Amino acid sequence: MRHKSKDADKLNEENESIIRKRLPSIFRKRSAKLKRDLEDAVREPSNSAPTSGNRNSTSPAQFVGGGMITDDDFDEATINGAMEAIGIDDTEYFNARFTAGELRPSLDALKASGYLGQANPTKILMKFEAHENESHAVRWSPVERMVATGGADRKVKLWDIGKNSTEPRAVLSGSSAGINSVDFDSTGAYILGTSNDYGARVWTVMDNRLRHTLTGHSGKVMAAKYVQEPIKVVTGSHDRTLKIWDLRSIACIETKFAGSSCNDLVTTDSLGSTIISGHYDKKIRFWDIRTEKQADDVLMPAKITSLDLSKDCNYLICSVRDDTIKLLDLRKNQVISTFTNEHFKISCDFARASFNSNGLKIACGSADGAIYIWNVNGFLETTLKGHSTAVNAVSWSPNHNELASVGKSKRCIIYSDS
Repeated sequence: MRHKSKDADKLNEENESIIRKRLPSIFRKRSAKLKRDLEDAVREPSNSAPTSGNRNSTSPAQFVGGGMITDDDFDEATINGAMEAIGIDDTEYFNARFTAGELRPSLDALKASGYLGQANPTKILMKFEAHENESHAVRWSPVERMVATGGADRKVKLWDIGKNSTEPRAVLSGSSAGINSVDFDSTGAYILGTSNDYGARVWTVMDNRLRHTLTGHSGKVMAAKYVQEPIKVVTGSHDRTLKIWDLRSIACIETKFAGSSCNDLVTTDSLGSTIISGHYDKKIRFWDIRTEKQADDVLMPAKITSLDLSKDCNYLICSVRDDTIKLLDLRKNQVISTFTNEHFKISCDFARASFNSNGLKIACGSADGAIYIWNVNGFLETTLKGHSTAVNAVSWSPNHNELASVGKSKRCIIYSDS
């Protein structure tokens, strides 16, 4: 037993030596920190929120379900990535060390850091001319392999990605000015579009009919979301107000005065109990529609171009005009990470960023035509090429590892991992 113990210690030392030699120095430091965080998370399995604004302060266990990763998480692609990262090219040797548990701490740290795991959608699946001129908005259906786009040509178009069709499945008309945003309800049966004509509209996806036109704002409407669906809709406008609409009476039932132009908004769940809005005055505002109370604003360093929520509604990303993206923990209303790059530039005042389906990655288009993808721990994982002009909006599919993007050109590009 003593000899076996010595042999195991020797193997562990050899493995650590391999990792130290093969991994970049900056990543070794990050991996060591993440390894300690994972061990702490196991000893203290509470899901408490991060308390520091440093991007490295967030325990990665919070982003992987609050516990250590199981063998089931290491699929073939992950194992291949692990072998490359650690520097082992002998599959049998790797499997033996993995089975013995000798690589587990290093693999846990690598996986939790985002270095391993789901592949990025780097391959162009489809490329097509979506609108007659600039494209402003894009959104995936929550139930179908279909995207909606909106453009300066005043149209909302639906595209059947599942059939690889470059002809629109439907063209939704009714707006008299350019479209600023598009969004689906949670069932995928209705689509909301906002416009520069000071209005918002609701269409049914099944028959492509215009169902409701919501007018009453005195400035262009930048965003709309369902609240307490399918009964109500909230809209945000450059007239410095948010309006809540009852779709049964097609009337505005409440106006919230923000004091600054609203560029984007999200709602925390299908009941829409909280509305979060981003504004030109650099503030994120929180509105509780049940109590009509307003929580403390969160101040950003520049005006806000977009907001997006993680699926569990615990985290919010905010794209900011100072060419950064902020990650907020909504349980404490604190910024816990900042994402930036020397080449990354927010393309316009309504540029849209997006979480992926599991909330582990963030994508945003740039003025240089590239799309930047970070993981939530701060690593820039890749940049996607394909656009020749600035990218205005991206949307990550909720059901597939696919990313849709539109920009200042007419083009829409769909990226996939296969």
